Amino acid sequence: MIISIIEKLEAQQHLDSNEMEVVMQSIMTGEVADEVIEKFLILLNKKGIQETEITAAAKVMKLNSLQFDIGDGNHIDTCGTGGTGIHTFNCSTASSFVAAAGGAKITKHGNKAISSKSGSADFLTQAGANINHDREKLEAIFNNIGFVFLFAPLHHQSMKYVMSARQRIGKKTIFNLLGPHTNPCNAKRQVLGVYDKSLLKTFSHVAKSLEMEHVLIVHGEDGLDEITITGPTNISELKDNKIKEYNISPSNFGLKESSLKTIFAKDPEESLLRVNEAFSGERSAIQDMIALNAGSALYVAGSVRSIDEGVELAFDLMNNGKAAKKLASYVTISNN
Repeated sequence: MIISIIEKLEAQQHLDSNEMEVVMQSIMTGEVADEVIEKFLILLNKKGIQETEITAAAKVMKLNSLQFDIGDGNHIDTCGTGGTGIHTFNCSTASSFVAAAGGAKITKHGNKAISSKSGSADFLTQAGANINHDREKLEAIFNNIGFVFLFAPLHHQSMKYVMSARQRIGKKTIFNLLGPHTNPCNAKRQVLGVYDKSLLKTFSHVAKSLEMEHVLIVHGEDGLDEITITGPTNISELKDNKIKEYNISPSNFGLKESSLKTIFAKDPEESLLRVNEAFSGERSAIQDMIALNAGSALYVAGSVRSIDEGVELAFDLMNNGKAAKKLASYVTISNN
């Protein structure tokens, strides 16, 4: 089967769902040699990865991960693609704590830094959290504070079969697109940042195919896979099984635009410092950007009726200390 699929890719032909599922299952169960995986990934990149291929691959990756149900099913994720190469503070992680302080239930999927200076795992470790938990501990943390961090390597152990090929290729492959679609707790609501504007429509259709309930696919005009404070952000929203596209800007929420340099962080230590300042009530571009993203997460979670209401609540949660308390509670209970 893999030989015929390689031949099809060499002919620049797209794979159907069944073909993609079969080859991914073979790869993720260790049945395909490294050099063949490498060739498959390179040819898939060269051909151009399609929506149906991402959807099929995501389904297989989820089936081969350590999945478990949690809570009442209304939890959300804020995991994006990463891969922007722009070294900003850990916005999605900070935003998830603000949203959790506002009543949203969060199952935050993430990893260590790959293309950035500080990944979500690095940020939380810097804050003093223990992120290496088994299922029982994860459920206890979630039930206690409504937030849990799902460290990707612990849940996607089949990724070990593609590690060598990905390292040799040294460029983005389809696996860079799959992480945000494979929450181990099967989150149906998500704020999902993408590194390329062309992925907005593709990812919203993938989310629809994966039967997601409410998703904001976001991409800043500055290249960030976040809702940015530097200018407009492009959004593709899936809600009620319908997709709509629009732009938002900081000015829509009464906020000033800031430059990229105001949201940079050179390492996890600086990222945590700047988030703690925002959580202590210090007004800055960092706090404004957290509010935009946390407000969107609160909207997706159904805690508020609009992004605008969410942004207003997010500022309150940072200024009244509730966001800081949520982060501190997570750090404490993760070490118990």
